[in-house]
Formats: sequence, structure tokens, C-alpha cells
Amino acid sequence: MLDKFEKLILKFLQADGRASTQELSDAVGLSASPCWRRVKRLEEDGYIKRYAAILDSKKLGLSAFGYVQISLVDHTEGSIKLFNDFIRTNEQVLECASITGDFDFLLKVVAADPEALEEFIMKHILRLGVVRTTTTNFVLRQIKTSGALPID
Repeated sequence: MLDKFEKLILKFLQADGRASTQELSDAVGLSASPCWRRVKRLEEDGYIKRYAAILDSKKLGLSAFGYVQISLVDHTEGSIKLFNDFIRTNEQVLECASITGDFDFLLKVVAADPEALEEFIMKHILRLGVVRTTTTNFVLRQIKTSGALPID
């Protein structure tokens, strides 16, 4: 169980992962040493998996996002391994989830433009040889983007 200080630490770090120990301790109401020890324990216990920068996709020339639903040809160990290996090593795939329903997987994919996204699907995903069908929904406008988890 997390106490109120640990929850505050996690909330604050989700908003500003570069905060100094002093800034963090001021924000949560602890002195620096106990605050630092709690952060280290949260890291060691796996509550904090890693730190990352949130980049501006448009400034990087990546303005097309799509949600791609995938159905595999079959569910053999080889097909699933091939698909999973591709997903894990491809930087254009931002997220992948195994889902229920008519499809097996849902991907969030990024590309420079819609044509590049289409090319990625046609030349990479479909050429794997294990994908039966895809359905793609293009993102028209991002309303909310957040990786922050709700912490009560």
C-alpha cells in the first residue's frame, strides 16, 4: 500500500519527471532526504518503471496517427511470435494491445503523413505473412494525450 506522500510523489513526477529532489520535497511536504528515499523505494519496487521526455510529434515531422486493428491468419505460436517480435522492434508502433472482439490486436501507429502510414501498413504489417486483415482509423485531431495514471 502506498501512503499519501508516496501517492503525491507519483502524481508530481508524472507531471514533471525532471523535478529536483528539493522541488519534489517542497511539493509533497517532506524534507529532501525522506523524499529521496521514498522515490528510490518507488523505483526499486517497480512503481516507477522509467523516466522519459514527452516529445512534440509535429515538430519531428510526425503528424499522422492511426489506430490499426489487426486479425491474424492463425494463432499458432510461430505466427504470434513473428507478430510480437515485429511490434516490439518497430518504433512506429507506439502501443499494441491484445483485444477481445473481431480483431486480435489494436495498434497505435505514427507516421509522417497519411501516405506514409498507408505504406507502413502495406509494406510492413501486411507483408509479415501472418496478418489476415486490418482496419485503420486515422486520427483527425488529438483531443487529449496523457500517459499519467490516476492516483487516488
